[in-house]
Amino acid sequence: MIRTPLRLAVLGFCACATVALAHKGATGVVKERMDLMERQKDDMKIIGNMAKGQTPFDAVKAAEAARDIGVTANKIPELFPEGSTGGESEALPAIWEKWDRFTANAEDLGSAADALVSALSDSENQDWKAAFKTVGEACKSCHEDFRAKKKKKGQ
Repeated sequence: MIRTPLRLAVLGFCACATVALAHKGATGVVKERMDLMERQKDDMKIIGNMAKGQTPFDAVKAAEAARDIGVTANKIPELFPEGSTGGESEALPAIWEKWDRFTANAEDLGSAADALVSALSDSENQDWKAAFKTVGEACKSCHEDFRAKKKKKGQ
């Protein structure tokens, strides 16, 4: 039986390898936005693990991650110049067809992240989990409309 630390190291390596393979071949602005989305995913995981009780709650760390989501949300539109699809990109043409909605979604994500930072900075506020849920919903909304569906294994 593999000891827990070794098992965690193996799982960590596999996760990193999966990300590396997903981004293999991506270059330029497509790679930049994939990296930005990975950064946001990591920030969401930090806060999500706290929300689920999997890691101890740390308002400072959670607020730092939420602040980073807000900063990166503001960068999203500039990382989607018209025509930057194909290859490794998961961006759908709908982004440029519905540009106003796409940029509004990025703004909504930034606003939701800012609201989460505010909720986390108020020690009396117990609604930070609701604010976190709103951030997740903003991510999901954009992905549903503007990101290609990932193929499941065997498809």
